[in-house]
Amino acid sequence: MSPEKMNRRAFLRLAAGLTAAAFVAACAPKAAPTPTEAPKKEEKKEEVKPTEAPTKAPEAGLFAGFDRVANKEQWKRLPADHKKGTLVTQDEWYKILGDPPKEPIYIAGFLGGWGEKYIDIMIEQMKKEHPGIQITKDMDPRIWEKMKPRLVAGDVPDWMYATLGPWGGSWKQGVEDGLVCPGDFLLDVEAYGYPGQRLEDIMYPGALEAANGGLTDHQWTFPMSQYVLGIYYNAALFESEGWPRPDELTWEDFMDLQKKIKEKIDPWTYAGKYPGYATWILWPLAYKKAGPKAFCDMDNLVPGAFLNPDIIWGIEQVQQIFKNGWIYPGSEAMTHTESQQIFVDGKCAMIPNGSWMENEQKATTPAGFRMKFTSVPAPKDAKGHKYALQASLGSADLQIGNGKNPLWGMEFMRMFYSPAVRLHWAQEIGTPIPVKNALEGAKVSEALQSVMDALARAEGHYVESYYGGWYPTVSKPFGDNTGDVLWGKISAKDIMEQTERAAEEVRKDNTITKYTRTKGCE
Repeated sequence: MSPEKMNRRAFLRLAAGLTAAAFVAACAPKAAPTPTEAPKKEEKKEEVKPTEAPTKAPEAGLFAGFDRVANKEQWKRLPADHKKGTLVTQDEWYKILGDPPKEPIYIAGFLGGWGEKYIDIMIEQMKKEHPGIQITKDMDPRIWEKMKPRLVAGDVPDWMYATLGPWGGSWKQGVEDGLVCPGDFLLDVEAYGYPGQRLEDIMYPGALEAANGGLTDHQWTFPMSQYVLGIYYNAALFESEGWPRPDELTWEDFMDLQKKIKEKIDPWTYAGKYPGYATWILWPLAYKKAGPKAFCDMDNLVPGAFLNPDIIWGIEQVQQIFKNGWIYPGSEAMTHTESQQIFVDGKCAMIPNGSWMENEQKATTPAGFRMKFTSVPAPKDAKGHKYALQASLGSADLQIGNGKNPLWGMEFMRMFYSPAVRLHWAQEIGTPIPVKNALEGAKVSEALQSVMDALARAEGHYVESYYGGWYPTVSKPFGDNTGDVLWGKISAKDIMEQTERAAEEVRKDNTITKYTRTKGCE
């Protein structure tokens, strides 16, 4: 999948401004708007030619040439001449690590819908493998605010989850500021619980690239979860009424179905306080209507790309749902969990959401309620794949901190991808982590199985867009006005004209690094 996926929270912030996946709003680790941080604006210099990503940093005497490391003595334990792709056995790795540090290693992370049991499993594994090690666990729903004074003072945690900026959305800035250590060496270390396999060997294909947000010089961030975005529907209601799964219909027929649904129940609710959730209908619909090239044109800032009639059509179709009165009353003032409760209480038929919802709403879902996932229906004249999905192969959630003990931050990271953590996420959280065979041995719920079925139908076709991360000012008009757009207070044409003007400003600004997207354009 794409290299621009962030965590769910960061995704939602920009999702409204059109950037593929993810997010988590006070819930699973990702929830309120779009992909990733864009390149930092630099002072006037000669025009930068388009490039896929920053160039590789020169190698130096320290491993990966990372001379910004705070604890150089510890970093020097990594062999500077290590050949990428060569297995570092667990025994060899433990010799490099040496004895546990005298002070506790410090881990900081977001406390949300995923809970913290998985962290406890990681700590147990660390204590088993490294007797005497001390670990300070700091998990908080607003961890980025709590950590800000420490980060400003240069006191960086050894391992971080969604700590750099709100919901971790400023991790790229953290890389620029020297708060993150590259994890290249860790990729070659024997994965915990997978004898003879490097960590990179067990990762789901494309997950590391997706998490790294387009950066290619080093592996700066690690993926935590995989998720899809689309429509959940009341399975029992649809079956009892004989209504087909939404994506079995064309969009036009789906609109007709909503008229029938309205006769019995409100078709929709959504998180009005976080309107980016509703764009998980809008952008997949626009993608299927316009096709992948149209989305690449927007990413590549092709003049006029944001005025594409098919994109505008997609926005207008979703506006029609709101105009028709098909939204549960009061939804515009609801949080994500409030709207989700309306859905699981059976007060509406459908909700736009992500695959974390089942777990997030588990405690308050009435016994017997059945939900299933579906992709957004495609129009009759679709140019994009009928079952294409907005999804994240790997969200940019986890970093090795440039703190007192970077190698131990690496070791803690290694523990996340263990069989025990994998099984916990699959079975208890209901969300796969980005390793191969992530659901093996787990009891999969009906809802999660429907997600896996949707992924299979997508056949590798994903709704991807990077411009919101590369050029935040371009996605800002839509992101700042998502609610007004949905309710038709701003027309589809007007908002995209604003976006096109913002794109033109970026095109003309030679101080902004330009990127070129070539993947997923056909």
